[in-house]
Amino acid sequence: MHASTVARERYIVLQQAAAWFALLESGEAGEAERAKWQRWLQADPLHADTWRQVQAISGQFRDLPQAPARAALATRPAHGRRAVAAMLVAAVGGLALWWRDDVRPDDVLAEAGSHASGVGQLRRLRLPDGGQLQLDTDSLVDIDYGARARRIVLRQGRIALSTAADTVYPQRPLLVCTAQGSLRALGTRFEVRQDAALTLLRVQQGAVEITPRHGPPVVVPAGQGAQFGPGRVAALTPSGQAAPAWTRRMLLADNMRLADFVQELSRYRYGYLGCDPQVANLRLVGAYPLDDQDAILAMLEASLPVRVRRSMPWWVTIAPRDGVP
Repeated sequence: MHASTVARERYIVLQQAAAWFALLESGEAGEAERAKWQRWLQADPLHADTWRQVQAISGQFRDLPQAPARAALATRPAHGRRAVAAMLVAAVGGLALWWRDDVRPDDVLAEAGSHASGVGQLRRLRLPDGGQLQLDTDSLVDIDYGARARRIVLRQGRIALSTAADTVYPQRPLLVCTAQGSLRALGTRFEVRQDAALTLLRVQQGAVEITPRHGPPVVVPAGQGAQFGPGRVAALTPSGQAAPAWTRRMLLADNMRLADFVQELSRYRYGYLGCDPQVANLRLVGAYPLDDQDAILAMLEASLPVRVRRSMPWWVTIAPRDGVP
């Protein structure tokens, strides 16, 4: 079968799976609907495979701190809960199938030197040792694999790293260096973000040793996160072990303030994206597709008492809806 035909079939099945997932999660499905879903599930191996993908990715959302997300969902009417479930799958399901391919067009070998991603761009690089490095929007790294160390300097932005064993010099450590210190990978999968005055770390697998520039080292295990400055590492916090949402081109909101959501979303677009203080403290929950920001803005208007004001194409403000104080 032609590759485009296969892709189209997967897309159609994915939409079907998303619709079934939304219905079942809404609590509105009766015995007849559940029986029909079972028949659909058993009709084709692709249906079952796609359903497992949908469950796995929806599990990433549930891996976030449970109380805020479930409380937000519980307070929504049934049609709201169904919309959230549908949005969660539609935003990420197709990306999950796409991600399963081992080689993508931007999966290229990272030579020594500087590598950057543009605003809104996600880049995936293969490191010389076989590890994988992903650059989030507007990120910059320097890669230097020397005889004594494998070094990645994070100048700005955020990266996700999956390490591989060093077959050239087995004793060489793999280090990620930031303005605040260094992080040594201990057989691991993790993400690092360079902010103005802090480095943020989340570990999904293995462990990472943080050494601040002027402080003692601290080992952060899987499922934990930490932030540190040049002097010390702050207390560890739970971060979950699911792959970072941004590597799937989505933005997760778990009872997030609208102002914080807008600030994070603005990293992925040119121009100004702001939030009126009157609506800054509204809360939202969901999974939002970073590849379609117009759809995200439409979702906000549909689910919150806000309107999107476009003074110019590159100047967008989220404001109170007319007639809403």
